[in-house]
Parts: sequence; C-alpha cells; structure tokens
Amino acid sequence: MANVPVFESREALGALVGADEPDDMLSVVVGLDRLINRLHAARAVAVDLARREAEARVASSPSRVRAGESRSAESVALGQRAFRADVASALNVSERSAESLIGNAAVLCSELPSTLEALGTGAISYRHATVMVEQTSCLELAAKAMLEQAVLGKASTFTPPKFARAVRVARERLNPESIAERHEKARSERGMLIDDLSDGMSMLEITLASPLAHAIFNRITEAAVGVRHGADERTLDQRRADVFVGVMLAEAGARSFEFVPDEGDGNEFTTWFRAITAQVVVSVPVLTLLGQSNETGTLEGRVPIDPETARRLAGRAKSFIRILTHPETGATLSVGRTRYKVPKDLKTYLRIRDLTCRFPGCSMRAARCDIDHTLDWQFDGETAHDNLAHLCRGHHTLKGATDWSVAQSSANAGVLTWRSPSGREFVSRPENPIAS
Repeated sequence: MANVPVFESREALGALVGADEPDDMLSVVVGLDRLINRLHAARAVAVDLARREAEARVASSPSRVRAGESRSAESVALGQRAFRADVASALNVSERSAESLIGNAAVLCSELPSTLEALGTGAISYRHATVMVEQTSCLELAAKAMLEQAVLGKASTFTPPKFARAVRVARERLNPESIAERHEKARSERGMLIDDLSDGMSMLEITLASPLAHAIFNRITEAAVGVRHGADERTLDQRRADVFVGVMLAEAGARSFEFVPDEGDGNEFTTWFRAITAQVVVSVPVLTLLGQSNETGTLEGRVPIDPETARRLAGRAKSFIRILTHPETGATLSVGRTRYKVPKDLKTYLRIRDLTCRFPGCSMRAARCDIDHTLDWQFDGETAHDNLAHLCRGHHTLKGATDWSVAQSSANAGVLTWRSPSGREFVSRPENPIAS
C-alpha cells in the first residue's frame, strides 16, 4: 500500500484524521472537512502575518522612505498593491481573489477573534466565516463582539445562506438606528440592468426595496403555480419567467402565449394575473408598531426592514400578513386528533416559524413545501404545532421511502432531530427566531 496515492488509499485517508483503520468512510469525510476548515483558519493567520511583514519591509526600505519623512498614502497604496500581486502570483489566482483573501484574513485576525477560533477548531466553514466578515463590515468593534456572541452558535447547524439571514436579522437588532438612513441611500440606487449571456439568452436584473421585490416575486410565483395544467412539463422557474413575459408584453388582440390558462388574449391573462393577491409576512415588534421603539421589523422572517416601513406595511397593506412579536398571538396551535387537515391560522404560524423546508440544509421556501406530520397521523400523530413541519416534496418523499427518520419533541416544538441511514443525527432548528 506504500505506493498507493493518498486519494486511493482508505488507510491513508483515515490517517489524515487520526483513524488508521477507518470502518466508516463518511466519518473520514466529516473529519477531512473539519481539517479543511482548520487549514482555512491557519491560512488566514499566515496571510495576515505575511501582510504585516510586507508592510514592515516597505516601511523600513530606504528606497521608499527618506530620513525624517513618513510614508505617503501613495506609497502605502503601492505597497498594498505589490503584496496583493505577490499573493495572486504565488497562489495562481486573480488579484481580485487575492484582495478578498487578504481583506478577510485581516478582519478575522484583528476584529473577529471568536469567528477565527470557531474556524480554527473546524466547527464552522470558511464560508460561514466570510459571512461574518461581510455582515459586520459596518459595525464598531464592540458591536462585532456582541454579534459574534449572539449568532456564532447557530453556524454549526445552519447552512451559509441560512446563517447569513440569521446574522443579518441579528445585526439590525443590534444596530437599528442606522437602517432607515441606509435604506434611503440604497433605495436611491434602485434600477434595472440587462446582461447578455451566451446562446441567445440575457439576464434581466432589477433592484427594488425588499417589500416590493417580495410582493412581486410572490405574485408571479402564485401565478406560475396557477397556470400549470395537464401535460405542462415546465419547471416552476420556467413558468415564473413565462408569466413575467406574458404580463409585460401583453398587447390588445394579441394571441396568447402557450401558458395562458383560458387561451384568451394577452390582456385577459394580464387581468387574471393582477387579480392574484400574494401574501407577504411582515413581523413587527409590538412597541415598534405603537411608535415606542425603533427596533427593526422583518419581511418573510429574514429581511430586516426599517421601522417606518414596517409600521406602514402592518397598518394598511391588505396583501401582507401582520404578525406582532408578542407571546400571545392568538393562533390556533393544535386541533388534536379532531381532524387531519391543517387549519389556516396554524398554516400561517408554521410558515412564519419554518420559513423553509426543515430537512437539514434545504432552502426551499415553506410556501412551496408540504406540511408534514412528524409522527404520522395513522400512528396517532396530532395535527399540532409540535408535530408539524414543512418538507419539500423531495425530502417528504425521502422521509417515507428511505431509512431517514425524524422526531419532534413536544417539549421543544419546532426542533427536529433527523437520523440518517448511516446512524448520524442532525438537529434542524426553525430559522425564524421570532416565532420559534
């Protein structure tokens, strides 16, 4: 076996993580992933040390600084550019990638010690660490430390996209005063872009205020679901795109696109589309609603919005579900064994709590998922908030047709413990901290 390359040797792979005779290769995969995370931390420290050494060399170079003079901003910038080019050449990456690597390393080493420590133990991935770097860029050091303490515990159970949403919401709670000003500045940059791709395709991109963007996306999604019929083999994304085209390019007297349900003209389809009311969940702290606090609200449980927008939406928008973050919501949380069908207010509660499919790592929106009885109805499972959770169709099928199993404790409603075919357990927690 001595001549077998490391990637072909079971024993050599196991030895990398301290298992000379591994029985379970998936455990080796997990160990290697933690090792990769630790190496990312080591690389960050090494890059930052190299940066400091390069800066020291520039500062002490007689060819750069004459006696009695300090370095100019231009010489500092040139030194940074030289180091960036050095890193890019050494690692065979673009200078933009090198700049990102250097910047992330500097922040992790000097401003986010807890994040670097978690990465160094292998508990979180480099992507989780970069989420922290990105989301804390506008915070003071003290606020960064508070944010680390508040959210790092979620990183090991949340995928990077879900973790980013959790960090974003927590960040706004720590720093609510500035969101109105930042939103107004960002709103001034709204607009539309087109990017021509290959094979006769183009990407149309529009930047809008979050409430408008979510309302438009949800309405298009509802329409895309509604136009599916018979032998329609298009994906939901394809139907979303077709609905958008149908609405935007409809002309009086024009023949319908193939997706128009009634085979009428484009204007009839547009009329039908505009009659659709898409719901958007707005969560508003009760004191904010009363004007006694400036704590941020959230859109769909994941997008922070400024207090004034939250109050306005909660007060008058008929297409928005208004949720007060108060212990007594009045929602029906259980109908026991009286019926299998989930009532409307319980569906709303579950949608707000779960946000996405509750299988570990899945980000399918709850609105597009099934509501599953964790303990099957046929085995005396109740239609209750502590026995229901959203599962996308694929993972719903996986639960029933494979050795994957799941349990939900009534003492910890909404927290699912999944058990895989290999015997590993994974805990899935509700993404929305307000309703969980």
